[in-house]
Amino acid sequence: MKSIKFFGCFTVIAMLCTNLSYSQNRLTLRDALTSAYRNNPAIVKNQYQIESQESTIKTAYGDLFPTLSFNMGVSHTNQISPPGLVFDPVTGTYTTGTENTSNSFMNYSLNFRSDVTLFNGFNNYDRIDAEKQIQLRNRRELEQAKQDVTVQVLSNYISVLRNLQVVKIDSATLEDSRVQLQAVQVYVQVGTKTLDDVYKQQVIVAQNELALEQAKNEVNKSIADLSYNANLPQNVLYTVDTTEFSTNLSNTDLENYVTRNSNPQILVDNALRNRYDYKASLENLEVLKTNLEIARSALIFPTITGFGQYGLQANNIGDLSNSRTFTIGLNLSYPIFEGFSFENQREQALINLRSANVDVKNLSNQITLNIEKALYDLRSLLKQIEITDASLQSAERDRYLAEESYKVGRGTLLEVNTAAINYNNLLITRSNLIYNFIFAQKQLEYYQGLLKY
Repeated sequence: MKSIKFFGCFTVIAMLCTNLSYSQNRLTLRDALTSAYRNNPAIVKNQYQIESQESTIKTAYGDLFPTLSFNMGVSHTNQISPPGLVFDPVTGTYTTGTENTSNSFMNYSLNFRSDVTLFNGFNNYDRIDAEKQIQLRNRRELEQAKQDVTVQVLSNYISVLRNLQVVKIDSATLEDSRVQLQAVQVYVQVGTKTLDDVYKQQVIVAQNELALEQAKNEVNKSIADLSYNANLPQNVLYTVDTTEFSTNLSNTDLENYVTRNSNPQILVDNALRNRYDYKASLENLEVLKTNLEIARSALIFPTITGFGQYGLQANNIGDLSNSRTFTIGLNLSYPIFEGFSFENQREQALINLRSANVDVKNLSNQITLNIEKALYDLRSLLKQIEITDASLQSAERDRYLAEESYKVGRGTLLEVNTAAINYNNLLITRSNLIYNFIFAQKQLEYYQGLLKY
């Protein structure tokens, strides 16, 4: 008896642990975007690049100031010489020595040196400007990366909502088919229908159960995509907030939105003012223009540097302060011929600038194309919704008539199920179209650089 109680307790604890391990977290769009902004690899890499560029800017400023270096050395020298003549002061004569002579001495040195660039065609100042422009471009690219992540997370989030609505519709359809099965069974019991209709309706119920299970699977996969692109933990089950977007949109609301955004030129102008990738491309042009000026200056202006050096040197460390040397000077250098290397740098800078201008023009054309296609999508979705609404009204009446005809024996079960399937498919189609319209709105904002959360 004790073993049974122990097993029962163990089972309860295991079930509780399982529920805790797979507890579901409610996820809002804000939560998903916050996680994506914090952990997305592209955003993180852009942030690292900005931090690195700050160090580069500091280095560029440092080139304006003199350098200062300190050197200290000590050496020991042992000099051995062959035998030579030796003078005897007593006899006043020279004799030939028989042993090598050895002399050794120490050398101590201490030096300070400073170098500074006095003039190089203002290239040092241009370099600072270029590095600042690169940093501004990096910040634009960071903001564009956030926009890209936002539209991706939005797409995933709306896909989840779309699939959840399909589950809701399929659940209602399954319940209707079960109610229909019960009604058919009653008809068979009273003798107005045959058992064949029961079997047919059971097949319909099974098909609806399969459709519901497939729809639930799509929900799970879309939530997995959302958590992945939002850089959320993958070992957690999530449920999403279904109130983020209102789907109770009338055709008048949709028409008003399409009408307000019917002029593509206005939208393109908004995009060119607000798109961070377009701003980054313009900043890149400024960087390349500065690089071209630097390359041209290297061909025109000389470089003037100054230096100063203070040194101490002695054979005994105690005598270091007795021997001091102070030197100052100027150096002027000008490249007369460097194997065309400076000319090549100038040509490369010019080609890079021209290529960047082409990229800016191409990006402008791409923005225009994307906005025009987005407007086409919105207009088409509006028309599709209007057609679906009209079809849905007809399908609802057809389903009602088919059910009533079947009840009085004038229609068949096939007609009932066909009408129900048509109605269900139209409900799903309209739901998908509404969510597609919502995403198309957000995508149009993205193309204009106005997508902010």
